[in-house]
Amino acid sequence: MPLWGFLLSFVVAVMWAASPIMVARGMALSKCTSNEVNPIRSISFFLFTLTVALIYTKGSIPPVPSLKALVYIAGNVLLGYLIGDILYFIAIRKIGISLAVPVSNSYPILVVVTSWLMLGEPITLQIVAGIVIVISGLLLLRFGGGREDRDKDGLIPKEIGLSNLMKGFIFAIGAALCWSVGAPLTKMAMEVSGLDPIGITFYRASALLIMAWTYRFFLVKYRPGSIMPLRNMSLKAWLYILTAAVIGLALGSILYTTCIDVMPVAVVTAITSTSPFIAALFGHFVLKERLSRLQWAGVVMIISGSVTVSL
Repeated sequence: MPLWGFLLSFVVAVMWAASPIMVARGMALSKCTSNEVNPIRSISFFLFTLTVALIYTKGSIPPVPSLKALVYIAGNVLLGYLIGDILYFIAIRKIGISLAVPVSNSYPILVVVTSWLMLGEPITLQIVAGIVIVISGLLLLRFGGGREDRDKDGLIPKEIGLSNLMKGFIFAIGAALCWSVGAPLTKMAMEVSGLDPIGITFYRASALLIMAWTYRFFLVKYRPGSIMPLRNMSLKAWLYILTAAVIGLALGSILYTTCIDVMPVAVVTAITSTSPFIAALFGHFVLKERLSRLQWAGVVMIISGSVTVSL
């Protein structure tokens, strides 16, 4: 296994940790919601992957060969980038990056179940052990707040509140569920279509662009009160969200598939599973989001369980 593959896997982990942080920053600056985030990030995601695909294929991007492959790609984008990421952004707004990222990124344990159901991949004792570790980590995150920071019910940090904590956990777990179904759909799309990672990423970006803006136009016509005019968002917020899409969606996806092309998927997944810990560190030291020692132990257990599942 090449050394550059290991290093590139860590770069991907950092990218996947940085992307939601940048989106959260853009949302905070503009007070926007996912109704604005998805259309904006779909622009840079599409343009970047289009450029890469044109260069890689020398101007001849292969078409999607079958309707079945197109359905798989559309399903992956709908569950992963639209519904899943919308729930993810809501969770970040409710409970912060330090809690939302590790909870949502526990989805490898759910991928085990969806891959078994959709792809027939086996479930082993090691996988069951990883699931138990992750669930234990989730419980520590939920109930492990320091006493001095707890609300009157003695369970959760004052700055979050019980209602937001419960809603945030539900949204974060919902995001993980959506991603866990989307992951096997990507593999199924690649198997059916025969497209390479760059081709698949380009068509996923194209689907996101179409779906995000179609939904946006629907909201403009039928639910205008639920959206913010894009012209009212600051240039800085636009740049944060556009850059996050290039880093997390475009470059992250392409580099990840490059790594698994030269290294075992399990090794790459184990390394990139450290992204929640990187995000939690950033949330703690930069955004001043406080976690107790038990909650830090929960973050580590979630990552450890996800790595155990992947190996």
